[in-house]
Amino acid sequence: MTWKTIFNPFGRFDEKHILMVGIVFFIFNIFGCYYAGNVNDSIFHFAHLEDGQTIWDIARINSLSSVFAIVFLFAFAYLLNNKTRLIDIINTVLIAAIPLIVIMPISGLSFLKNATQSITKSAGDPNQIEMINLVLIIAFGFLTLPFLIYSFVLYYNGFKTATNIKKWQHIVLFAVVSLILTIVSQTIL
Repeated sequence: MTWKTIFNPFGRFDEKHILMVGIVFFIFNIFGCYYAGNVNDSIFHFAHLEDGQTIWDIARINSLSSVFAIVFLFAFAYLLNNKTRLIDIINTVLIAAIPLIVIMPISGLSFLKNATQSITKSAGDPNQIEMINLVLIIAFGFLTLPFLIYSFVLYYNGFKTATNIKKWQHIVLFAVVSLILTIVSQTIL
């Protein structure tokens, strides 16, 4: 397996196999969100569960955010290249979420949740923040950063493979559309 395969599996593997892997990890994501007390309200964002939400609520919100991203990205991709296939966009959204799914169980650890709640309760007053909690949150941030970057790389490479974009203008437009997609999805869901 080469670096190209790791960072762009879309060009190497059959789209049906990629779809199956994406669906399996999507299901794992629902259970991971339930364990961690999160919900995936956009393609790159996890929000905390509200009290009383069930696993079915998580499945509904996660599914809606993925469907919203797929529809939005497919419409955009079709404008760039009318030969874009829907399965390639579905695979892009599902596979790009895998690195974030991997870190989900870590975010559900009780000591990390307690550190986050402690910092949140301090309301930003530096005198009330315990140093160990701050160190834990910063360490978690550094631990998750490579996974987030890898997720963005998969997302970009999947879209690029699906649409065959090459112009820098299309790439910039893709970044802007992705940002808008993330913000709108978080607002709606």
